[in-house]
Amino acid sequence: MPMRLSELVAKLKPYGVTCEEPGSGSHWKLRRDGYRVYPIPAPNGLRSEIGDNYLRAACRNFQIDRDVLKS
Repeated sequence: MPMRLSELVAKLKPYGVTCEEPGSGSHWKLRRDGYRVYPIPAPNGLRSEIGDNYLRAACRNFQIDRDVLKS
């Protein structure tokens, strides 16, 4: 089930993950520890719905349990 980018950012914040708005284009950057980055395509900004495949990949990248994030 898709999740809006704004909701994803709020749920990742306690894990130390920040979100950077793109300078150009539509790929927002989720960042943790200053070097671990995962780009998320979000053409409608924070209102964009992020597909489950990107949620799974972001959780894998930041080593976060997806089931905990989805609840």
